[in-house]
Amino acid sequence: MKNTQVKNHLSDFNYLVHNSQFTNIIHFSNFYSNKQLLAEFNLISTNETKNISYPTIVNITATKNYASQFGDIGEFVITRNGDPIQDLIVKYSIEGTAKYGVDYQPIANFAIFTAGINQAVIIIQPQKSDFQGTRTILLKLENFLHNHLYMLGENSQAVVKILDDASC
Repeated sequence: MKNTQVKNHLSDFNYLVHNSQFTNIIHFSNFYSNKQLLAEFNLISTNETKNISYPTIVNITATKNYASQFGDIGEFVITRNGDPIQDLIVKYSIEGTAKYGVDYQPIANFAIFTAGINQAVIIIQPQKSDFQGTRTILLKLENFLHNHLYMLGENSQAVVKILDDASC
């Protein structure tokens, strides 16, 4: 038998499986290597569905994909689904060919969801510049280090394009 080693030590975690009749919580722990126990899990099953909290999933879309120096704004919308009872701060990085604070007015690198709110809007307001051509603003959703308050959904990044006067 070939000796295998686990290169990454995984911490304990729970996995929730839910259907209309039962809820199963699988608890994984005790990851070892070198011919020792590699995984251990416990299965907890119940038919009660009270007080189940599903993870919050966040997504981003560009709802106004094009902006211009002539008053057309760009717009990103970050949505969350899950528990809206708690406030939530969602972090994102700002990338692209447009220059931050030069080609568009500065924006924060996070969105705040107050309790009961399921979407946050980020407005891209272009500024006058001599740049010719199309510039892009790419927002990528991120997680804070060691944060388990939300998970990234399928749409974790989006782009708004700033058109110059020749493109409009």
